[in-house]
Amino acid sequence: MNLNLHQGWSIAFVLFLCFTITVGVLQYSFGVFVTPLETAFGWTRTEINGSVALFSFTGIAGLVAGPLLDKYGSKPVMVFSVILLGISFVFRPFITELWHYYFLSLVSYAGMPGVVMLPVGKLIGMWFPDTRGRAMGFTTAGANFGGFIFSNITDPLIEWSNWQNTFLIYGIMFLCLIPLILIAIKDSPSVDISEIEGESNDQNSGLSAKEAVKTKTFFYLIIALLFASVAYQSVLTQVVPHLENIGISRTTAGAALGVIAIFGMVGKVFLGYLTEFIPSRYVFVGALIAQILAMMIMIFAGTGWLLWSFVPIYGIAFGGMGSLIPLIVQDSFGLKNFASIFGLVNFFILPAALLGPPLVGVSFDATGSYSTAFIWISGGFLVGCWAFIMAKPAGNFFSQ
Repeated sequence: MNLNLHQGWSIAFVLFLCFTITVGVLQYSFGVFVTPLETAFGWTRTEINGSVALFSFTGIAGLVAGPLLDKYGSKPVMVFSVILLGISFVFRPFITELWHYYFLSLVSYAGMPGVVMLPVGKLIGMWFPDTRGRAMGFTTAGANFGGFIFSNITDPLIEWSNWQNTFLIYGIMFLCLIPLILIAIKDSPSVDISEIEGESNDQNSGLSAKEAVKTKTFFYLIIALLFASVAYQSVLTQVVPHLENIGISRTTAGAALGVIAIFGMVGKVFLGYLTEFIPSRYVFVGALIAQILAMMIMIFAGTGWLLWSFVPIYGIAFGGMGSLIPLIVQDSFGLKNFASIFGLVNFFILPAALLGPPLVGVSFDATGSYSTAFIWISGGFLVGCWAFIMAKPAGNFFSQ
């Protein structure tokens, strides 16, 4: 039994590494490559940044990867996804046209769902039925850790070598995950892991995707995550511009963003741990209310010491949401077809989430301030709170 528990944490560590490299490279290092690509090819920043819109393709990729993962298991889907990610970076040094860059970005985003959120939700649920929260928090904290690492090493790597070799290094890093996945990843324990953790849960119970979409739970969950995602994606991208707009230096504002990322790691583990005692959807409601408080501080606190209290509040609440979403889907619909259902949920909410930042930009252009945008974002969070409260689980899949 101890061997099974040890193997469970070995799996969690490999998933942590997958989050670290995947999110760190795809999301946090992106901006560092903009200037080198602009210099090398003469592309405009609008053209380069246009590849970010392809991130919405992860929603479509999740619709394919989810059912495959439920049917064939995590290991083959993760290996194939990592190969896509690796190839997409190994070939980037050889691009000569903008469409080459767009195509390889599309391949990257196609591989992303199958190596992070889909397998982590399934595997953590299977191996840690009684301690899912803290295990989920640990693995998803890899995203914040990766953000800290890759946002700091990418520019020195480009300066030390060049942008081509840096892309190649990152591609090799992805491919190095393959042996770790092959050795460590296993979909279910050799014995019932609930015997180890002292709780009886039917790890193979749950609704099918067709059954899930017919429930009121799915409807309310989509409404909640739509409003929460549109809103919370909008705030993080505007923290630095807002602070600069009220008179804070760019250096100080950037440092605040870095500290938010650190608190985000704490938030993932802390809020995940709370779900072992409090229903996950209620913990999410608390995180949304905390972010409303943080935004009110940013609007009304001026530039004094009180302003900086928003950093830990927002960091913990915002960061923790990443570990809560898969837990809520597990609690609502069970583990049996988790990946299929989670892929479907992601398909609905991801495109809407991408609308948030441009809308905030429009609001700023019209008013000259981020205050109006933060107020309507707070309203979106309140709608999300209501919908989460209404989204009662469709069955008793995990005892609370």
